[in-house]
Amino acid sequence: MPRDYRIDFFRGLALISIFVNHIPGNLYSNFTHRNFGLSDAAEIFVLLAGISAALAYYPRFVSGQAGQAIGRVGKRIGTLYVAHLASIACGFAIYAGASLWLDQPGLMLPDERHWIVEKPVEALAGMGMLSYQTGNFNILPMYMVMMAMLPAMMLLARVRLSLMLVASAALWTIANVWRVTLPSFPGEGGWYFNPFTWQILFAIGFVGGVMLRRGDRFPVSRPLYGLAIAYLLASAILVFAHLWDYFPALPEWVWLSGFNKSWVGVFRLLHVLAIAYVVIYSPLPALLQGWLDENNAIVRLGRHTLPVFWAGTLLSVTGHIIRESVFGLPNDPTFTGFGMLLDTALIGAGLCVLFALAWYLDWTRTTPRSRPAPEVGNRAAAPSRIVAAE
Repeated sequence: MPRDYRIDFFRGLALISIFVNHIPGNLYSNFTHRNFGLSDAAEIFVLLAGISAALAYYPRFVSGQAGQAIGRVGKRIGTLYVAHLASIACGFAIYAGASLWLDQPGLMLPDERHWIVEKPVEALAGMGMLSYQTGNFNILPMYMVMMAMLPAMMLLARVRLSLMLVASAALWTIANVWRVTLPSFPGEGGWYFNPFTWQILFAIGFVGGVMLRRGDRFPVSRPLYGLAIAYLLASAILVFAHLWDYFPALPEWVWLSGFNKSWVGVFRLLHVLAIAYVVIYSPLPALLQGWLDENNAIVRLGRHTLPVFWAGTLLSVTGHIIRESVFGLPNDPTFTGFGMLLDTALIGAGLCVLFALAWYLDWTRTTPRSRPAPEVGNRAAAPSRIVAAE
């Protein structure tokens, strides 16, 4: 059964946005959608991951192959674990090499990197336990925990999708109100991406993936559609005009006071759901379905999510060092002169590498992709392009 290229397309766009945003202060980070609303590419990425998980694992789970489905989930977690350890090791190697070459030992200090210098034994233990995370190297641990939750999600969803969603919302509420998270070590506090709150986006995406495969369609409401558009416009004005100070102090889990991404506050959650609702019921999905194919460059990126994300993370680290440590540019974007040229070169070169990597992975693929079981529950799968990568 062919893939739904639209899912890969939006994942590819999210990967591009993540790469651009991870080079602090570069000119093009001012044009990603985080500058015009209350969420960013990370939320889109997790929502799409839930859709992909539903398409990749749930059909087997409900068709008498639950053990195999759970085994595949475990295999994926293992792959993510190795990828995370490799990425953080390579990231530290890049920072350490640059600090020696440029004679800038301070490169090893920001974003929690100082622990590997001050307490190397504790830091290495923390890496293995996933409790030691640094800037740009903290998304995959959160994703691993959500994947570990997936068998329970699938079990509840088999009883009733709404039951799984209620359980997810309950966990999100408990984690937010009572500040439940996983501890950091050797540092203090909790994970930057709290998996107990971020899982609600994954769960919502999972529900959407099951509905997509069944051929179900969430009923469209013109008043709700109008409210979603109005909310997106109001959010854009709020962020673009920096109107935070005009609102009363709110609990962090409600969140209308900045860009704390740890807790997935109410306003942030509503924003990403509004984006999804507006896009789904716009003409765009139909246009994309007729236009996209497997050779589309952005589709290729989304089809190879993990290696592209992995490479993009290391490229963003390299770009950050070149921009700030080699050429001494500030974290504020430069719209003229050398800064603009350098940002264009860094982003352009990085994207070329990512597109080339995706093309190479397609070129070297010699075996057909496995296909999930054809049914979900008691309903036949809709005859559409609804297969997604794990």
